[in-house]
Amino acid sequence: MSDEKRNLVAHAKKAAKKLCKSSPEKSHSQCLNIIAKSLGFRDYHNLLQHNKNQAPIVEDYTCLVDKYSKVINKVLADCISKEPKDELVNDFFGLLSTTINTDTDLERIEQLTRWTIDKEKLKQYGYSFHEGENKKYEDLGYILVAISHYYRSIMDNCSHQIGEHISFNNYFGYWLRAIHPNARTNSPTLEKLKQLYPYNGDQTLSIGATSWAPRWWLQDQGRL
Repeated sequence: MSDEKRNLVAHAKKAAKKLCKSSPEKSHSQCLNIIAKSLGFRDYHNLLQHNKNQAPIVEDYTCLVDKYSKVINKVLADCISKEPKDELVNDFFGLLSTTINTDTDLERIEQLTRWTIDKEKLKQYGYSFHEGENKKYEDLGYILVAISHYYRSIMDNCSHQIGEHISFNNYFGYWLRAIHPNARTNSPTLEKLKQLYPYNGDQTLSIGATSWAPRWWLQDQGRL
């Protein structure tokens, strides 16, 4: 079972346990069903069945991140002012393939992404690549801008103690459609990127949004 599925079930169980304590007249199964309904399911069994039948999260497409790894690392190094720089560059590059879960040191990741890297400078690097006249590295430009937003998304996620965040390669598919939502754009590069980085339709980013959170958390917060 994927981390996303485990976290949804774990969240439902945790919320049901809390409800049982505040409403002792309700049975545990009743509480599970109430929580499942609040998350948009018919009952708890339907929630479990949904997780069982749900298409798996898209596997990571690492080709472009690997292709541009040397450039990305150089850009990261220039956006980090603290030491030990080489170690921090490795940490930030490693975050691109990291799936945040409840076992992650959320406080450390939040502090790392909040204070250690200049996310705005990283974003400007990206703009310079994909908005310049030379379109050779246009795809790298979109990747760098998205990486900047990805670090902020992780920062927000860890700040809220959600304990669940997808890796960059899955995030990039959502980001492309949130920031460049048109089904057909005037950029062949964008269209190619959307083909390379598909997304799971059950999870998404709102148009213009850059901070990702799991659906169960958004529902719990009344944001869906």
